Amino acid sequence: MKKYLFFAILFASCVFTLNAQTKSELQIGLAVPQGDFADDDEDDAIFDGDGVAGTGFYLGYKLLSPLSTDGLYWTFNAGIMYNDLQSDFKDDLEDAVDDADDYSLPKYLNIPILAGLQYEKTISDGLNLFGEAGVGLNILKITNLSYEEDDYEELMTFKPSVGLGVKIGGGIVLQEKYTISLNYLGLGSHKVKYEYEYVYDGESESDDDKFDKALSVSSLNITFGIRF
Repeated sequence: MKKYLFFAILFASCVFTLNAQTKSELQIGLAVPQGDFADDDEDDAIFDGDGVAGTGFYLGYKLLSPLSTDGLYWTFNAGIMYNDLQSDFKDDLEDAVDDADDYSLPKYLNIPILAGLQYEKTISDGLNLFGEAGVGLNILKITNLSYEEDDYEELMTFKPSVGLGVKIGGGIVLQEKYTISLNYLGLGSHKVKYEYEYVYDGESESDDDKFDKALSVSSLNITFGIRF
């Protein structure tokens, strides 16, 4: 609770600094999983600490509010990051459920909400360099895993998980309007809880559980942005 209160105060401080020089930026780009999030050990996949996540997409919004020091900004970032499973692992799973009438495989959705500082410096006419760091919260949601065949159904529902998020990176600004950036996002360690249900011949059984090992989510994102 104290952690959430701290970030609420941090975000409020960022909002209170807004002024007429505040800039907004829309971003889109690639999200390349790192570390455990990208590890592809099938024996430890998803439930035991290896994400087996493939390259995905990031869509984000950034707010920049200038401070009294020239080139220094408060920043507020919010975005959504989507990653499917790596293609080889996904193909193996699809082969295993080839006889199913219907099925769905899990995908990763991360929603980082971060506040921080950015410093920007003019290098030449129409070209600025910037560096940025931020901290906040990340919400991880894994989509459902399901399987149906004849009179048998299996459904696994993953609950949202909230963890600490951090961001560090930099990039360039062209003509005060277009940005290209490279950022590392550490989006927390998540011991996700889930509910699974089995239905066979009209009889059902359900239970709750959680990951045996926490899943550490991190990504290297390459984004293109436009300011307005």
